[in-house]
Amino acid sequence: MMLIKQMQQASITLLLAILTLSGCQTVPTEAEQAALQAEQERIALNLAIQPDDYAKRCEISHHEFDGSYIATGSVPHYLYSSPLHHSASSVIQKEAARLQYDMWDKLAANMDMPIPNNRRIRYYRKWFIDKPEHIDTVTQRAQPFLFYIYEQVEARDLPIEIVLLPFIESSFDQYAYSSQGASGLWQITRATGKTFGLKYWQGYDGRRDIVASTDAALDLLEYLHKKFKGNWLHAIAAYNTGEGRVRNAIRKNKAAGKPTDFWSLQLPKETRLYVPKLLAMSSIVQHKNHYGLPLNSIAAQPVVTEVVVNRRVKLKTIAKDAKMNSRDLFALNPGYTGGYTVKGRDNKLLLPRNTLPSFYSSNSQRYTKHHFQIHRIKAGDSLNEIAQINNTTVSSLRQLNDLTGSFITAGQQIIVPPK
Repeated sequence: MMLIKQMQQASITLLLAILTLSGCQTVPTEAEQAALQAEQERIALNLAIQPDDYAKRCEISHHEFDGSYIATGSVPHYLYSSPLHHSASSVIQKEAARLQYDMWDKLAANMDMPIPNNRRIRYYRKWFIDKPEHIDTVTQRAQPFLFYIYEQVEARDLPIEIVLLPFIESSFDQYAYSSQGASGLWQITRATGKTFGLKYWQGYDGRRDIVASTDAALDLLEYLHKKFKGNWLHAIAAYNTGEGRVRNAIRKNKAAGKPTDFWSLQLPKETRLYVPKLLAMSSIVQHKNHYGLPLNSIAAQPVVTEVVVNRRVKLKTIAKDAKMNSRDLFALNPGYTGGYTVKGRDNKLLLPRNTLPSFYSSNSQRYTKHHFQIHRIKAGDSLNEIAQINNTTVSSLRQLNDLTGSFITAGQQIIVPPK
């Protein structure tokens, strides 16, 4: 317990020091850099990092419980964010981000769907709590995608609980495929996907494209919400079983003089349990400390970003230009089943944000729609000066480079828009 407190105090000290720097802060002097490095090394020693089992390999178990996938084993190795070989400074940055704000806390703070004291919700809440290995695997799988999906849901002003739908649909397995033909994180069928704009070509399946399928799933949910006159439980149930079944169930209850709320409808068993699973997981996220269920910490900050490729290019080429493993790139972009982007269209790919300097300083300019420049920080540079030289703003540089403050160091590479 004492060690944990020391870790937190040390990390908070470093975080506060970083956050107090002003917008025109210049690169620190050699003496200041030496002092900062010494402080980082001291904190790194106090962190007492232990070897973990993130490197373990596992194949996803596609056993089902009432229509949903069960995750077993440890996180798959393709999750590039797993802390396998981090330097001391990157560990400190992650710890500082974790203490600043955790993604689960961010979700909990913005959830507002009422959670009734319902036996089905209680059952699945206990089911999840009794399956910590399932929760552990799925939350680790969610790491690359959770903040991205949160941003898309928030931008549309939809209930934040929807961010957890892939948890219920696919256990955040982007390769999941059901016996009914649904595929991807959002478990969209081919026909439904086509209706909501997904494309299917040789070597490409839009249902497995994280960017495209997320857009389609949220479009579908918005459509259903409107059709069911603002009733989100009806809309979410219809996402699972279809608009027609929910509408018929409502019609039958009306004819029989019965209530038409979700809990009173006669729906297929899978759907009757689908909504309670989502609300049970939402309840756990909101009260994770109360239930004592550890959720893998995910920093509330972007992990991936979109890049637009408008030519036919091998994913292996893109991975090479980004200096990342091609399997990691495919894990973020599983819709490109043939290993190539599609000719004649804007292919929106996800890349780890920390690969962008390498990506944009490589040959990627030949096939990307938006071109950026790379600026290497020199002693005496400031974000304000760099912004003025490149006819942009400090806030744009911060957003483009995922900078929470204005602290920059000599030798660091940042992305700047073309002049």
